[in-house]
Amino acid sequence: MTHFSSRILCFIVLCIGLSSTLLAQNLVINPGFEDFEDCPSTITNFNTLVKEVSLPTASSGDYFNSCGSKDFAVPENFKGRQRAAEGSGYAGLYFYALNDYREYLQLNTSKTLREKFPYKISVKVSLAEASTLALKNMSVVVTNTKIKVPNSSALVAAKLNLLEGVEFYEVKLSPDKSMANTEGWITLSGEFEAKGFENHIIIGNFNDNRHTQLLNKETEVLSKDFSYYYIDDFVLEEQPRINYEQDKIYVLERNPFEPKGYELDKEAIASVNKIFKFLKENAEVQMKITGHSDDAGSPEYNKFVSSLRARAVALYLRKRGIDESRIVWEGAGDTKPLRNGKIRQGEANPRVEFVMTSFDNE
Repeated sequence: MTHFSSRILCFIVLCIGLSSTLLAQNLVINPGFEDFEDCPSTITNFNTLVKEVSLPTASSGDYFNSCGSKDFAVPENFKGRQRAAEGSGYAGLYFYALNDYREYLQLNTSKTLREKFPYKISVKVSLAEASTLALKNMSVVVTNTKIKVPNSSALVAAKLNLLEGVEFYEVKLSPDKSMANTEGWITLSGEFEAKGFENHIIIGNFNDNRHTQLLNKETEVLSKDFSYYYIDDFVLEEQPRINYEQDKIYVLERNPFEPKGYELDKEAIASVNKIFKFLKENAEVQMKITGHSDDAGSPEYNKFVSSLRARAVALYLRKRGIDESRIVWEGAGDTKPLRNGKIRQGEANPRVEFVMTSFDNE
């Protein structure tokens, strides 16, 4: 290969890499709390130390950094021991405490999110060793503006509704491991479709003590009990818009029928919800769903099982509001094994296929 050809190849590879980076751009400003004014040494308002982070209530979170004093250092500090998930610093917040005391952080996005575009948000958390309680779930609130309320109690929806000119909604996050984990970091993530006004993200507990779900707590909660989490490494990325070509066979991304069930599990529902969004945005399209089975049973039984699989998807879409006239479903049993080359090799015969077609008004 000539020197010139090598330079052209490197340029192409660089362009591809840059394109991938742009597509996966993190929209949270200062997502790992690495851009800071000074090393933490005392209990100080978080927003005086860390850039592009504000406090939506009268309470304040804590900032920990490897350059900090003993109480506010990394990995050891006054709440426990934990290394940063990335970089040298992280935040700490009370998610549950006496009299509904809460701490929150408010982060900025680099741009307002695009209406009807899908987004995925994730954040790493770790329960501090000093905590006596662990939460069962977490969420973030996205808003159209920076907010500030003059107290330190739980920032519940009713309180946010009173703020003039504020648009907001809550995004539920799912953990990849137990939220009682103090050894390392767990990743919380959630997906949502933007409404077109979002430019700030608030993390914290948006329920009062009475309505907060706790993990593995069988004894009575005492007034001294609290839940404190370290927070690090926010990621907010725009996802590709969902599109299905007409008359093309697709396989449901997740096989929802393990080991024999005909109801959709959590992951299958996430896959079918993508189909729902597409159907909702494309009223001229109808959908045919075909269930398939292996040849483990009799032909009659296999057809019955495959029909139930297709029906489970159809019923869920109807439940979400898609008119039944737009959905056709059937079971093919084991009559169409994967030998036609249209599906990835090695994929199991038990599956659900679907095809989008033009809506037939006749």
